[in-house]
Amino acid sequence: MQEQVVLKYAQEHIAAFNAKEIVTLPQAGSDRIYYRLSNEREHIIATYSNNIEENKRFIALSQYFSNAGISVPEILSVNTENSLYFQTDGGSVSLLEKVQADGHTEEIKAIYKQVLFDLFDIQACARKQSFNSLFEACNSFGIEQVLFDLNYFKNNFLSKANISFDEQKLNEEFDRWSKDIGSKEQRFFMYRDCQGRNIMLQGDKHTFIDFQGGLKGHPLYDVVSLLWQAKAKIPAAWKAELVQAYLQNVSHQLTSEDMLQMDVEGWESDYHKLTLTRLLQVLGAYGLRGLVEGKEHFISSIPLGLENIKEWLAQNSLSAYPTLQKILEEITTTKFIEQWKIKN
Repeated sequence: MQEQVVLKYAQEHIAAFNAKEIVTLPQAGSDRIYYRLSNEREHIIATYSNNIEENKRFIALSQYFSNAGISVPEILSVNTENSLYFQTDGGSVSLLEKVQADGHTEEIKAIYKQVLFDLFDIQACARKQSFNSLFEACNSFGIEQVLFDLNYFKNNFLSKANISFDEQKLNEEFDRWSKDIGSKEQRFFMYRDCQGRNIMLQGDKHTFIDFQGGLKGHPLYDVVSLLWQAKAKIPAAWKAELVQAYLQNVSHQLTSEDMLQMDVEGWESDYHKLTLTRLLQVLGAYGLRGLVEGKEHFISSIPLGLENIKEWLAQNSLSAYPTLQKILEEITTTKFIEQWKIKN
């Protein structure tokens, strides 16, 4: 959609904002087009997409979370086709950009900790009756979805990286893995893509974005997504500390009966398998966007993704999954990792 069309719509339907200028923002991994509109004092964001159902879902979730006091964009206007919507601007700097610029300072760690606490407020909306219709519309991060993510890694990374493996044995192990992790806690709203690019910063406030792909699932998957984001390079000691802080916060939010019923004490062990599940899914995404579609940004991320796998292997055992263990050991050798580093 042309910038002037978006600007004209804003001027007519959000007249009080008095939009003067508009710029198109760089696209990320989706087909959505974002615009930043400004007047003399502030900015708003416009989003254009032909995926109408996804748009409706984001708008509905954003309105619910906003009304619940959660820091998400406030919807200002939506066109009649639901292809264009306007929202408040959460800032021009993401959490990922800040950690890359500032490094692993105590201030950054404090931001991550607060984000994790607020994240649970989003996840726990699933426990409210008023959220039922939105939650029931969510797909489940169950056995089928976990298996899909594992195969996504196999088909888009392993197969494209010329790794030899016994596919039948790997499929059998993936089947067992998915039945285990896919049968875990699913009574929470799982953000699905809770990573630093989707948390915007402005002053001392953070805003969650891009949660329309949320599922019914295990809340620790989101913790993994945030703390194990490859480009953020969160130190291992931070991860351990922040996971414990998150779990302690959960224990304060839930009753003893809920804790027992949901087996919260077992969540820490779930965390390790959820971590590898997420890391493999991310490598699948790097494979699709990088190796298949040829996008250099994703190819350059492959070594970081592999280093995460290497870190996970150093802390966990895969003795019950020997085929997967052999594959992961092969793709985390220095020689294999070095080949993906783009030389300038």
